[in-house]
Amino acid sequence: MSKTSFYQKTAGLFAAVPMFGLATGALFPLVALELEALGESPGFIGGVTAAYYLGSFLAAACFGSILKRIGPVNGFIVSAAIAAVATAALSVATSQTEWLALRFAGGFSLGAYYIVVDGWFQRLSDRSNRGKIFAAYETIRLAATALGPALLIFGSLQANIAIIIGAYALSILPVLTVPSEPVPIKQPRLFRGLTQVVTCFPAALVLCACGGFANASFYGLSAIYATASGWSEAGVALFIGVVLVAPAVSELPIGAAADRFGRMAVAILLCLTAAAACLLLANVTIASPLMGALCAAVVGASMVPLYALGLSRIADASAPDQITDATTAGLVCYNLGAFVGPALTGAVMSAFGPNGLYITLAGCAAAALIAATSDRAFAQCCPEQTA
Repeated sequence: MSKTSFYQKTAGLFAAVPMFGLATGALFPLVALELEALGESPGFIGGVTAAYYLGSFLAAACFGSILKRIGPVNGFIVSAAIAAVATAALSVATSQTEWLALRFAGGFSLGAYYIVVDGWFQRLSDRSNRGKIFAAYETIRLAATALGPALLIFGSLQANIAIIIGAYALSILPVLTVPSEPVPIKQPRLFRGLTQVVTCFPAALVLCACGGFANASFYGLSAIYATASGWSEAGVALFIGVVLVAPAVSELPIGAAADRFGRMAVAILLCLTAAAACLLLANVTIASPLMGALCAAVVGASMVPLYALGLSRIADASAPDQITDATTAGLVCYNLGAFVGPALTGAVMSAFGPNGLYITLAGCAAAALIAATSDRAFAQCCPEQTA
């Protein structure tokens, strides 16, 4: 693929990603604040969040079969349209059931979006540049999501929702400029559907799950860790800001290193780094918000990219017509990790205090380390998958 051809195929997609990310990032705090203003309990707000991730999980599991029929451009339009409609309906929701249903639909749209876009970038890259390309996408996505709350400039729910809907709608326009992909030429199948993905790539799928575990635990419970540590409001804000930014900064160098030295070799180094930092933090009370933020940056920058490494490891051994199955398997495992992570981490923090966050993340890093070191053994069981 020539450079001109490659840029033509990716420019529109890279332009669409930040608009979708901004809308998604803005919607999270808006929903929580609106429900709190309506007098809903923290338990119900948590239930709404769970409904969102349940929808995302189900989309990850089933949207791949739809995508194979309608193609990536139509798949993106469908995901953005569902997101926009579900968001618009929030402005007239009057019951708890409606809020739950609409956030479930919003989560489904996000899961569908990931199936479309993650797989799209994997198909447009190859083993020599997959890490850098996917890392660039992840960097843009994470940064846009972190900046999303800045869209909430009005006090009115209807006005803020209108802005978010506009961002979802704008994300569709650049995708329409992306050239249609040719129908993949059937190649000798390296694996047959999802069952073979699990058989040949369990180690890579564990990395995907650990990436989801770390991502959801960090984002969901960092504020609790910071406030329980007795820091000021400024210290808490600094800590959370660093937690959000660190993975976005680390994705590109990690992706470039993975292209050069191998996915699992880089994953092993990251897991060792994260485990060491977590064990230190789990046994030390940090009084300085700055020091706590720097240590958290090491952990987040090392663990959140595990999903990209795991998915890229599978894609390296996949034919173009198998990428959707690979992406489905990776995202299902990511969502499982994201579902289990906050619940388990919250329970450990209740039992052991705020440092419980790093106790669970240390265990997660250890599991990922074991998986990364065992990948070659599983590849030998599927010799045609060796990458």
